[in-house]
Amino acid sequence: MGIFKRVKDLFLAETNGLLDKCEQPLKMVDQYIREFELELAKGQRALANQLYIEKRQAALIAETEAIIEKRDRQAKLAVKQDEEHIAKLALQEKLMHEKKLAAYSAQYATIQEQTKLLEERIGRLLVQSEEYNHRRLLLASRANVASSLKELNQNVVSFQTENVAKGFARAEDRILMIEAEMEAMAHFSSPVKRSAPQYLDPSLTADIDKELDELKQQHTQE
Repeated sequence: MGIFKRVKDLFLAETNGLLDKCEQPLKMVDQYIREFELELAKGQRALANQLYIEKRQAALIAETEAIIEKRDRQAKLAVKQDEEHIAKLALQEKLMHEKKLAAYSAQYATIQEQTKLLEERIGRLLVQSEEYNHRRLLLASRANVASSLKELNQNVVSFQTENVAKGFARAEDRILMIEAEMEAMAHFSSPVKRSAPQYLDPSLTADIDKELDELKQQHTQE
């Protein structure tokens, strides 16, 4: 039975060790957080690119508006100077840029919507990141407590209480033996007990009775 129990304990220990290596909850959580942070970093880069595109589009709109205003002034000046052909060319370019401005403005509105969506998404990701890190701290605390309790339970389970009980029994037996030895020594250490036995020898009964009678007669004569 001892061999089978040892084999069973060894098997369970190795199995638990393999499970611990495979799972390692905190390392799994750390990996998930790293993957999440990579996605968050991608989102932040996408937002940066989106903001750059938005700024470029705003600059393009401002540039187009400036051209339209400039061509409008040129057309008015050409009319004042009776330069009709030049006025027509200026107005033509003004109309072309106005169409571009309408397209640029529509694109800018779409870009702004995309930027807003990305900002909202990044905001939610940042909130989730803070939540995940907080939960990771809680898991680390729980894992530490669980590990301590597991170690304590294993120590309690593996502690050989039977050996302790047997040890106490042996100690009690030894003390009883010492007490008996001391009692025996005290019993035979008395001077009276050492000089005279505490029992009568049947073979000496007649002699004892004779000596006793003699002592009684001597006592009477006195």
